[in-house]
Amino acid sequence: MKDYSILYAEDETIIRINIAQQLNTFFQDVIVAKDGEEALNLFKQKDPDVVMLDINMPKMDGLKVARYIRMQNQDVPIIILTAYTESTLLLDAIDLSITKYLVKPLTKSKLKEALLDILKRLDKNSIYRMKLADNCHWHKGEQNLYHHDAKVDLTAREKSLLQLLIQKYKKNVSKEEIIVHVWADKYMEEISLDTIKKLVSNLRKKLPEGCLTSVYGSGYILS
Repeated sequence: MKDYSILYAEDETIIRINIAQQLNTFFQDVIVAKDGEEALNLFKQKDPDVVMLDINMPKMDGLKVARYIRMQNQDVPIIILTAYTESTLLLDAIDLSITKYLVKPLTKSKLKEALLDILKRLDKNSIYRMKLADNCHWHKGEQNLYHHDAKVDLTAREKSLLQLLIQKYKKNVSKEEIIVHVWADKYMEEISLDTIKKLVSNLRKKLPEGCLTSVYGSGYILS
């Protein structure tokens, strides 16, 4: 099982149920939508790692959903399912950077082949991106925090603290460790507990709710 999520949109109930069951063997979380409008709303709420859209859906077709998604996110892999072969229709999707086109009816082997390729790409990209919560990630290469794909402004000490917390992800970070790492330029000065608490509080406001927790009398954990 991969620690990734997929948003799957299909208006035909039987097909939706069957494909969703297959997707559960590849993804940790399968988010299902029955029309284009619901798919777009779920994308905004859940921030899935992969999107798979039927091209012909009520309320909003798959290409229109993909266009709205691309306005918000240029990187998420998008798979388009289509029963159409008209070149004019597919030409409309050229500028959307569609990752895969799969023609219906969809065979298990074709779906598996496409998903394995997508998962390889995600594994490669995960070297650079650390997902902290829905719509929020830390870019390891840039050393920047992003929320809804917009960079979050951090002070030098906030970034230093976050880097330390990420280095010890899901492990307790003591106040002493924070002082040594964040205030290395002021090692001769005494850093008060209130100063540490203020820094942690400021950083916590810029992170997803519940992401940074306090351990009474010990330190802090990013999880």
